[in-house]
Amino acid sequence: MKKLKLFSITLLLISGGMILITSCNNNEDDAEGIVGTWKVTGAVFNPAYDPGSGLTTDAYSLMFDDACDQDDLIIFQDNGTVISDEGALKCDSLNPQQTTDNYTLSGTTLSLFGNDTTTLTNVSIGSSTMSGTLSIDFGGGPANIDMTLTRQ
Repeated sequence: MKKLKLFSITLLLISGGMILITSCNNNEDDAEGIVGTWKVTGAVFNPAYDPGSGLTTDAYSLMFDDACDQDDLIIFQDNGTVISDEGALKCDSLNPQQTTDNYTLSGTTLSLFGNDTTTLTNVSIGSSTMSGTLSIDFGGGPANIDMTLTRQ
């Protein structure tokens, strides 16, 4: 459970959520499609995963169990930078409101660079939602999390 919470904080600081792109042929069009403000609105283990309390598919409630995590924003800019914004509710008043990192998009793979590199695969983007898969190894083997973000 602590690893999931740590991951969610890391994801939001590096990215988040979590975050994805179209499967068009033109990478320039893909980069333009991701530009804007997004919020993670869904996270599902696929297949079901056992975080220690039994099998579940609900990764969102484990990763974003506090209201202060659920309003965080991810702002992709066209210059390859991504801003993580704490939203209106901050979990820790000592944390900065925003942090800035970098991202690259290559085909359907989105890489976010911060303290660590986070990679999302099978990325697709529509006019109002993005989706992609994050693979994490919690020590007991890899877990795939299908992420959904909504344009704000």
